[in-house]
Amino acid sequence: MAQRILDPAYLEAYRDELAARFNFVTEKLQLLRTGEELGVEPGFGLLDSSQQARRDYAAAHEEVWNNLQKLRADLYGAIVTINESLGVHTDAEELNLAEFNASQSDVENNT
Repeated sequence: MAQRILDPAYLEAYRDELAARFNFVTEKLQLLRTGEELGVEPGFGLLDSSQQARRDYAAAHEEVWNNLQKLRADLYGAIVTINESLGVHTDAEELNLAEFNASQSDVENNT
């Protein structure tokens, strides 16, 4: 059976990369807010076809907004999960050391 090894340094580096992506998505989302650079509807004119273009634009804008919000939530969830995994790993390592030290003490006392 293969032994599984947890590399906390790798997990921390991966978490930091996810945090950077989370911050990037959060920053870009701000551009989509009303009144911001990408939050202003372009002028579509007065033709009949412009009404459909306006609806299409609004639907696309909403879909992009929702997808970025979902991506943000996924990234945040991954960061939380990694932090919890690192905490459990740390607790397990401390327990392992305590048990090892206790067993070493028992060996020394019995010799």
